Amino acid sequence: MGRRMVLLFLSFLIILVATPIYADSEGKKTIRIAGDRNFPPYEYMSKTGVYSGFNVDVMNAISIQTGIKFEFVPLPWNQAIQALHDGKVDAIQGMKYSATRDRVYDFSKSYFTSVQAIFVRKDNVWIRELQDLKNTQVAVQKGDIAQELVKVNQGIQLVEVNSQQEAITLLSTGKVDAFVGNQITGQYFAQLMDKQDNIKIVGEQLHPEAYGLAVLPKNKQLLSTINEGIDAIKKDGTYDKIQRKWFGKVILSWSTYFDKWLFWLELAIWVAGILFMGILWWNRQLKREVGKRTVEIEKINEQLQEKMFMLQENLSFQQQLLDSAYSCFVTLDQNGKIAMYNQKAQDILQVQPEWIGKFYKDSLVVSFIPEEQINQTFREAKVYLQQEVTWHRNGEKRIISYSLFPHKNQTGESVGVILNFSDITQRKELERQMAESSRLRALGQLMLGIAHEIRNPLTSILTYAQLLPKKMDNKEFCRLFSEQITDEITRLNDLVDDLLNYAHPRKSAPTSFPFSTLVSSILVLLKQQCSEKKLTVIEEIPEDCYVYADRQQLQQIFLNLIINAIQALPEQGQLIIRAEDLDSHIKIEVKDNGCGMEDQDLDHIFEPFYTKKNDGIGLGLSITYQLVKENHGAIQVTSQLDKGTTFTLLFPHTSTSKDVIPHVSSHDY
Repeated sequence: MGRRMVLLFLSFLIILVATPIYADSEGKKTIRIAGDRNFPPYEYMSKTGVYSGFNVDVMNAISIQTGIKFEFVPLPWNQAIQALHDGKVDAIQGMKYSATRDRVYDFSKSYFTSVQAIFVRKDNVWIRELQDLKNTQVAVQKGDIAQELVKVNQGIQLVEVNSQQEAITLLSTGKVDAFVGNQITGQYFAQLMDKQDNIKIVGEQLHPEAYGLAVLPKNKQLLSTINEGIDAIKKDGTYDKIQRKWFGKVILSWSTYFDKWLFWLELAIWVAGILFMGILWWNRQLKREVGKRTVEIEKINEQLQEKMFMLQENLSFQQQLLDSAYSCFVTLDQNGKIAMYNQKAQDILQVQPEWIGKFYKDSLVVSFIPEEQINQTFREAKVYLQQEVTWHRNGEKRIISYSLFPHKNQTGESVGVILNFSDITQRKELERQMAESSRLRALGQLMLGIAHEIRNPLTSILTYAQLLPKKMDNKEFCRLFSEQITDEITRLNDLVDDLLNYAHPRKSAPTSFPFSTLVSSILVLLKQQCSEKKLTVIEEIPEDCYVYADRQQLQQIFLNLIINAIQALPEQGQLIIRAEDLDSHIKIEVKDNGCGMEDQDLDHIFEPFYTKKNDGIGLGLSITYQLVKENHGAIQVTSQLDKGTTFTLLFPHTSTSKDVIPHVSSHDY
């Protein structure tokens, strides 16, 4: 009695949810869903006039889970598709997926796998698969996926019908040779019409594909809620109950089962007979085959020995290759034990062959490579590149450069650590000597530049001083004397200021600020110069692009670079200022399509007093370089004559990222 009451309540609830509702009490929109009115057991009009079926129950369950109101619109299948395209309905509740349909519709998550089948009369023995339908009359439902399957076979005469029930009728009366349609629905109608004794299914299942709700792309947002409902009813067990309700029993008749079992029994007898004969033949051939296999095994053993020899040769070659390398290599296994090292490492560490298998902490490796870094490479697969450390050994100071890499297998799993290190003491000494030589050369050039720049204003001052006693009464001379002496002294004072800034730039006070505001303030100052040349200035700077540097020094850097670009540009030229956040730092470009520079000039542009301008001093880019380094940045320049110049700068965007500015190649000074 209790079970009947529950079933009665559920039936009432399903009918209540299935009743068309155009808006709920809160005015929510009703979703109109079309479906086939004669496609049992998926969806059909029952004898009582109620729209029922597997799809209807699924939609009602989704409605209960999500609160969406559905209005069902039962139509012939081809009319249901047309109603969706005409906008009369919002969705079709059950459509099989295909690549062709996917270009027109958007599908929900699949909640069933639909298969097609070939139905023929039971006395038909020559149609077994899809290819056998050539030159036959085949019934298909209008708009059904079967049309796509059948159309690929040329020579088939299609007979389009409004429902699969009509197709079963045509097949049973001999008006068509075959019917291609949904397997379960075809079986349902065959049983309903008592035609299962003279209709059979042949061949394999056709086109097993996902089956779900379909909408036009404009209603795609509806699918997210539908998908949530599908997940919910599958999770709470409602879907399993609905599926058992409609598909839990096979519709095929007992005679069909008997025919299938009879076929398999006959097949088993034939197979058993063939196996028996095969065993007899096999016993006769076995001795002969054993002899052949013995010869093959001997050949395989010879091949294995050859491969083992080649493997040993390859390992020996790899060891020789490692031993000939300039760097030292030591590998650790996943337990932290030494697995291999080359001759160079053996010479520096003075290890013996018995070190293989020893724990790395017992070796000299930890005397110059921190254990924590090795452990981080083990635990986190962290990479350390070109780390430099001073190693004191036997009272001797050595400089070691080392790198740590995780050793990974083919699946990408870390199975050890590779240590690569070199003694760079001599190289560092050579670099120091070269730097000292370069510093002395730059100092000499600096002195020559200072002498040249000071001599010009001093010559003017000396000339006026010599003429002063003779022309003191000349008012015009006195006026020129006053103006030009002042200009020359100011010029000398500016030169001294530039030299001080170059030699001792002000200590930076970095802060984090949006780079776009800095560029905007600079362009306001240079607006008149840009307008005079009719320049096109393009800013590609994100609003959230922050840079960590001294704002005043950064303003001086980009003021110098932008002024240089404006001076190099012709009329109607183009200036691009671009910024990009690269996680660990900010990349900034100042690009122009002006006159460009020759390659020999690129090697000297950051040197003091190097300039190709007639009125230039040659300290602007030198000071720019100093300020970039003061703010933990890097600068690069690329240029082509008559095509333009690009300055690329890298700065940290936070106070913690200033030590991770990458090395910049190509004219990085």
